[in-house]
Amino acid sequence: MLTLLAFTATIVASDTLRIRPLASAPVFDGLVSEAEYGAPMFTLGSGEGWVVSSRDTVIIAVRFADSSYYWGDDLVVSLDVWGDRGAAPGHDDFQWYLRRTLDSSVVYRGEQGKWRAPRDDPDWRLGQDREGGGWEVRAASDSAGWSLELRLDAAFFREARPGTTPALAFRTYNDAPHGWSTWPARDGLRHPTELERRPEWWVPVRLTP
Repeated sequence: MLTLLAFTATIVASDTLRIRPLASAPVFDGLVSEAEYGAPMFTLGSGEGWVVSSRDTVIIAVRFADSSYYWGDDLVVSLDVWGDRGAAPGHDDFQWYLRRTLDSSVVYRGEQGKWRAPRDDPDWRLGQDREGGGWEVRAASDSAGWSLELRLDAAFFREARPGTTPALAFRTYNDAPHGWSTWPARDGLRHPTELERRPEWWVPVRLTP
């Protein structure tokens, strides 16, 4: 039976998530800790997360307590660059579908209301690559859980149209126990993955100049 895990955070969907600047750059190795990032900014299922800035980059970092290894445990990061928050994915929307085994990850861009894989190839996977246009990713996994760092060029968060701000949403899946979590939480979803197909439900995010 599908279980939607409750999500708790210090903000709600109507708020703006303010990206926290770091005094010093973290080590970009997939290992995530409070020593590097400070107090967690949100929780997502069994995970704790941060959205921070360092120099000219924004880092999304999440660590999950999960001792039952499964290669397909995932974190999905959806970003609306222009901040228009449409009813379906558009050309200004990006999605990183990142799995515990990064080789099996996929990076999408919106097109005419759908997510499109690179070269429109449904079998495309990240493989050995760990970076693309304006982004890099690292992950680490052990018997206690796994963690991930996604580093984005700050330009992703500076291209919003006048009067708008970029917007973010997260979704995660944990194989054991079988469950899904979303941020922001939203009542009435037919399935947790519906959130990542609806930019209008994502949370505005502001980069401090």
